[in-house]
Amino acid sequence: MSQDSVERFLGRVITDEHFRQKASKSIKNACTKEGLTLSQREINLLEKVDLVFFGQVAQSIDDSIRRA
Repeated sequence: MSQDSVERFLGRVITDEHFRQKASKSIKNACTKEGLTLSQREINLLEKVDLVFFGQVAQSIDDSIRRA
């Protein structure tokens, strides 16, 4: 596993609404466009993650550390 890419993905999903929207359509495409290299296994596992939950988490984070 590429732990760095997984962590970068999760961080982006929490702090970047636009990225979260792209990932909700296709994690693989969103990661490829952002230069995140993930294995197929990692993509499959991340597809099971509740991105709506991360959107809720994002709402609790101060705007100064979120992307608009």
